[in-house]
Amino acid sequence: MFAGGTGPSRLDRRVQQVVEDSPAEAWHLIRLLDWLGEPLGRTVLVLTVAALCLIAGRRRLAATAVLGIAALSVITTGLKYVVDRRIHDDFLTYPSGHTAAGTAAAMVLGLLLADLLRAGRIASTAIVLALAVLGGGLMAWAQIHLTAHYPTDTLGGFGCALFVIPATAAVIDRFRRDGGTPA
Repeated sequence: MFAGGTGPSRLDRRVQQVVEDSPAEAWHLIRLLDWLGEPLGRTVLVLTVAALCLIAGRRRLAATAVLGIAALSVITTGLKYVVDRRIHDDFLTYPSGHTAAGTAAAMVLGLLLADLLRAGRIASTAIVLALAVLGGGLMAWAQIHLTAHYPTDTLGGFGCALFVIPATAAVIDRFRRDGGTPA
């Protein structure tokens, strides 16, 4: 739907108008969120999430944070070349790697929280999805406000994270069950 595009859709324009009305006081938060999606900031984000998982004794979740977000970085970058959607004439935008990383980090934190709380399946799912929406939503808001991405680009990044993090966790769990070295 967006392949080869260089302009916003009708939905993009409507959402952009709403986001542009963000208060001026939010500028520092927007810049911090954007930095967390950049290579150095993303590394800090991943290492912080992984460290929290390790402190809590959840090595597999730490591995999920590192491997999942690394895989997302590769996938979202590769998909940008496949989709070839651009903003400001030159910059590939779909899907948003920033939003994917923010969503993924929040999902891993949600998995950690659900595990620490020993929440049941329904409560765990609600925790993970709520944090995914919060983390991904904040990053999407920052990217849209900076006009670094169209709103629909951020939905693509969010969707990538919703797929890659559970898949990564499943592979790590499978490796553990099949007699591999504990993650």
